[in-house]
Amino acid sequence: MAQSFRALLDLCKRRGFLYQSAEIYGGLRGAYDYGPLGAELKKNILKSWWQRNVYLRDDVVALDTSILTPAPVLKASGHVDEFSDLLVDCILSKERFRPDKAPQLQFTKKGDIAIEAPTKEAAMAWKTRIEEQLAPGALVQQEGKQLLLAVDSFEAPAQEGAEGRIVLKSNAQPITVPYHGYVEPGSNSPFLTASRPFNLMFKTFLDPIDPIDRVIQVTKSHTGPGPVRQAVDDALLPSTVYLRPETAQGVFINFEQVARTMNKKPPFGIAQVGKSFRNEIRLEHGIFRTPEFEQLELEYFVAPWEAHHWFTYWRNQRFQWWLELACHKERFRQRDHGAGEMAHYASGCTDVEYEFPWGWGEIEGVAHRGNYDLTQHMQHSSIANFEVLDDSPRPSSDLVDTCDMPDTPTRYVPHVIESSCGLNRAMLAYLCDAFHQIKDGKQQQPRSVLRLHPTLAPIKCAVMPLTGKAEFMPLVDKVTRSLRRRGWYTVVEAQKLKIGKRYYRHDEIGTPWCVTVDYQSLEDETVTIRERDSGEQKRLHWREVQQFVGEQLLGDDE
Repeated sequence: MAQSFRALLDLCKRRGFLYQSAEIYGGLRGAYDYGPLGAELKKNILKSWWQRNVYLRDDVVALDTSILTPAPVLKASGHVDEFSDLLVDCILSKERFRPDKAPQLQFTKKGDIAIEAPTKEAAMAWKTRIEEQLAPGALVQQEGKQLLLAVDSFEAPAQEGAEGRIVLKSNAQPITVPYHGYVEPGSNSPFLTASRPFNLMFKTFLDPIDPIDRVIQVTKSHTGPGPVRQAVDDALLPSTVYLRPETAQGVFINFEQVARTMNKKPPFGIAQVGKSFRNEIRLEHGIFRTPEFEQLELEYFVAPWEAHHWFTYWRNQRFQWWLELACHKERFRQRDHGAGEMAHYASGCTDVEYEFPWGWGEIEGVAHRGNYDLTQHMQHSSIANFEVLDDSPRPSSDLVDTCDMPDTPTRYVPHVIESSCGLNRAMLAYLCDAFHQIKDGKQQQPRSVLRLHPTLAPIKCAVMPLTGKAEFMPLVDKVTRSLRRRGWYTVVEAQKLKIGKRYYRHDEIGTPWCVTVDYQSLEDETVTIRERDSGEQKRLHWREVQQFVGEQLLGDDE
């Protein structure tokens, strides 16, 4: 599967789905640009999500809030104080990583610890560091880029958070190295720093004065009893803003305005699509984990006594959307969070996961957040009031938890059911799901096919003259214009290649239909339309092509 994933990434770069950002300047770690086909695929996923969750409903409206977020908003939500991961540094490689995602220590068949360095020179330097500083006197053997440490005994941590130990052999007394249950993922090194919290938000400043100049000014003039760092933070606080770590907080602080201007009362939702930013400790698997990403989020506001019903409803609705667009439904699953995984305010959380080549990974989360977010902003803002008067008739149905429903009209702070989907991860999941390598006839090397759902395919149709003769082009233009008028991305494929090779080129990028104008077309204005996955072809009058494609897309959407 790893080889297949590498082949997919090669296709993405070669055919214009993904590029390394700023590649001509050496690239930027964790940053990617979406090429012509990648931009179309991403737009089509977004369009399908928006169609399902906004346009086909009466109870969801749109919102687009600012990326720059004032510090008080994220202070109230808890992000300033609590939005952090634990960080560990490898003393040898200097790599930083999350200990909760790190592997356990691995041993060789002889029971040694094998540490992998990137080069022979690095291995030599690491060997010296271990022998002189980290474990003086330890028996360390270098074999190329690998260091072998002789182990006398090993004791794993008794429980999470506890400390185990590695006892290394030496020429004198054995040497004990602390072990916390994990090693640096890239090297298998147990020589690590203590873990410490690392805030995941990007901070910046809205100030005409360079913040560095302000820091210098405060540092020079500081004479008070408190620490200099606190004085600097106090001076910068009025101009401090953050790149939002999620789109949700912009929805919560606008709840009352949206409800009032759109004349909405719970149950109703607010949908938002936009970029968020997190200073991730470890970037991995291409666009799966990046510091800049796009979210498709829906915050659905409900009465407390209806929250369980709506949580179940949205849990099922969202999973169904993923399955409808999938090639391999068995590669998608739902996983309920255990009590230890959920935030203290959450009453339930379910992840949608996809089986990537490296294992199961989260692509969407559906959570019952209670009324925590709205209540927090009411407490921290001097003017916010998010209470709603419930004066609707008392229902007698399965929609409500009747034991919690008041008998008379009452005021309450709505509970929130949140659906949060990563657009970048959705794109990667559907690319992995659609990627196939097949052998045709006498071909020695397999060819690639992207069996993307037609709704998601970047190019809906490719129109091809059989040869480059000018006599084919008037009809090619007619077919192309008729398809483009429907808003379908349609290209003309007139390269001097055999028609079969042109078909294969479009199979590789996921184009569902290829339309060929040939000599018979000049006589009766019929064309051949070829379907990507089956290879089947049928003959239609050129005016019927638009109707045929429309019916296929409509049937897929239904």
